[in-house]
Amino acid sequence: MRLSKLDWPLLVIVLLLALLGVIMVFSTTAVTGLNDYGDPHYFVKKQLIFLVLGLFALFIGYQIDYRLYKKYALYGIAFSVILLAITLVPGVGIKSGGARRWLNLGIFQLQSVELVKFAIAAFLSAALARKQHAIHDFRKGLLPILLVIGLPIILISQQPDLGNIILIMIVMGLLFWVGRVPFKQLASLGVGAVSLIFLSLLINPYQLRRISAFFNPWADPLGQNYHVIQSFIAIGSGGIFGHGFGNSKLKFFYLPLHYSDFIFSVICEEGGLLLAIIVVLLFVALLVRSCTLAKELDDPFGYFLAIALTLFIVVQAILNISVVIGLMPVTGIPLTFISYGGSSYVISLFIVGVLLNVFAVGQQESGDS
Repeated sequence: MRLSKLDWPLLVIVLLLALLGVIMVFSTTAVTGLNDYGDPHYFVKKQLIFLVLGLFALFIGYQIDYRLYKKYALYGIAFSVILLAITLVPGVGIKSGGARRWLNLGIFQLQSVELVKFAIAAFLSAALARKQHAIHDFRKGLLPILLVIGLPIILISQQPDLGNIILIMIVMGLLFWVGRVPFKQLASLGVGAVSLIFLSLLINPYQLRRISAFFNPWADPLGQNYHVIQSFIAIGSGGIFGHGFGNSKLKFFYLPLHYSDFIFSVICEEGGLLLAIIVVLLFVALLVRSCTLAKELDDPFGYFLAIALTLFIVVQAILNISVVIGLMPVTGIPLTFISYGGSSYVISLFIVGVLLNVFAVGQQESGDS
């Protein structure tokens, strides 16, 4: 695919978010890197490696014709099921923090759910594009889709990973709404999703404790609620303009995961309300730009795929920020393009490459016609 077809506004938005991520990791991890690894630049070096890998993944995603994903969508779901099953095998999957979500590939650890989310987006898009004529008939329309998607969701629940299950369910619901699934069916799916979440809470007591902590964050300030309270302190102390890059106090071991799940707290502390608003506006701009381009596409699969991938990026950011500012219980969801990390970071940039390919092919087809 030629670079002349590239949608530069969308790419610039993503690169600005990724650049901010590198700056924030550099700004906040020197103390942790020196204490844990003897190198103040340990985390930023790895983040730069992830950025290079991610940009390469973006380029690959841009070069592959997105219509291939429609052809192999079901195979993608089958592959994702295998990945998730392998993750659950003792001795193969890596267990951390009570969850078994990672595969050790030697050079790095792969969080298999990141690939699964892309496979689900491709399958849902292909299914909705194919079943538009039968979408009002639950038995012929939505039921077969749910039966296929149900297996990877069940496997994700066994890790367990409630945060990503919530993310997938929200994206599914929004995509079904865009695909004009009848409201009665959407309402029934909503009730089913809430029931599954309650079941997960009953099976996994630590998740229930997180919910209890969410409703009373000051009950256990040094235990279950420590993360959120420290996040509030970081956000509140930043004020409007913040303390300046590198001047975070909470990074001195007061705020756990300040470079990962809670990096938005440090953005507020160092950059203040002003930088926080800029980050939010960048995600809004990404959403608006992608949806605007998607509406111009003639291919139903391309349209649904663009919407699904955009939702996975933006809804993940919304969930992360909601946790950080106390609107949701802790989910373990990173901030897209900004949080330190490998799998989520690299695959999110690959997804951007796929989006750019969808829009480039759509533009080319419009020019040809």
